[in-house]
Amino acid sequence: MDKKTQGSWLIHHTNKLQGVTNQAGYEKTFLAGKAGILLSAISANRGITVNNDRLMVLAQAANINTTFELPKLIDVLEQQKLVDKSAGGIAVLGVTTSTALERTSDIFESLSPRPQEAATISLAERASISPVLTKDVAEELGHSFSLIKSDLNQLFSDSETIGFVDTERLGTDETLLFNGNLFRRDTTQKIKAVLDSLKPAEQTALTELTETLRKRACVTTDYAVKILGEALFQKVTAVGLFDISVVSNSTEDVGFVTLPSAFSKYSSSMVDDAFDLAKAFVSSVTYGMTKSSWARGQIQMIDALLGALVRGESVGPVRAIAEDYKVLELKGVVEVKEGTKNGRTGPMLRLLKKEVGELALQAIRQGDVSEHSLSALPTAAVTTFDGPESNREKVRRVQTKVSPKATNDMLSILRKGGGL
Repeated sequence: MDKKTQGSWLIHHTNKLQGVTNQAGYEKTFLAGKAGILLSAISANRGITVNNDRLMVLAQAANINTTFELPKLIDVLEQQKLVDKSAGGIAVLGVTTSTALERTSDIFESLSPRPQEAATISLAERASISPVLTKDVAEELGHSFSLIKSDLNQLFSDSETIGFVDTERLGTDETLLFNGNLFRRDTTQKIKAVLDSLKPAEQTALTELTETLRKRACVTTDYAVKILGEALFQKVTAVGLFDISVVSNSTEDVGFVTLPSAFSKYSSSMVDDAFDLAKAFVSSVTYGMTKSSWARGQIQMIDALLGALVRGESVGPVRAIAEDYKVLELKGVVEVKEGTKNGRTGPMLRLLKKEVGELALQAIRQGDVSEHSLSALPTAAVTTFDGPESNREKVRRVQTKVSPKATNDMLSILRKGGGL
């Protein structure tokens, strides 16, 4: 397993661990994953300095406790020579979103994790290739990580309870393992297997939705439910056959459906969108393209806009920039600041994570995400984004929303200047 893949699984596992009351037995996984999440939030496509105010906001937005967790995470990153700490903030030493995953893997290895922790990563990878019975993977894991039967039993129990993998009981002594990344690669045979298990009417409906998504890239969840029916929709989304993302604003939450392999023609979807940055970027930009009025700064030429951002240019000034990209600001993908261009003054937008913009630009140019396909976005500014995995498991826990005032206070700090 390469470092990027291991790093992405560490982020996946850490997000799962945040949903349980304690991380006993998986402290190294949690620490490495949290360090990777912080590193992604503060990194850019060039070396930058992040002042303390900006650091606090980005950490809070990444669900990092700034009193207890942040100091420890900074120490870990400094030990790895990824940041330099000073009284005023930290200097990030040339880490990109892509290399953040590799560095997450390095941090994990440096912590000398227990064999069981390393085994959960191998198990998740195996369950993402194809569903597998516990009895069929137990011998392989036991041999690779020197685990005895009691260790393996605990490993499978923890993986199910925490959510490292999903499980389906097939009998008293048979459990099938899979996870939400199952349909991100080698999808043709897997989709065929799902189709073969359905009734003829269900097969027809599922084929119709899949073909629609291949042509249009994205449809609303309401549209998908209308085609599939509620029962089939719940069944196929629970196993990860489709990705559901939710973009939110002050008035509504709107879900839309994409194929998990939407970006896989360029690279590994799981690796490149481990932090849900690409989908958040496309969602926010497409809102400006399809919903924002001309007076607010409607995007007329998406290719030209993304091209300018990827080249490192600032775009604007238009009023919409201050409203439509809040999610991307809090994820450290873009920077919004007051600026002047062509005699006009107002909010300007600059891309901090070049590779995220490149992925979105490729997708739009190649047709996976087209200008007409993401028209069903909110009619107000997008302020939060829930990625596919969190939506797939929403039946297990309720998401806590950040109040609009808290969001605006955080954005105010990011826009004050300094730190970049």
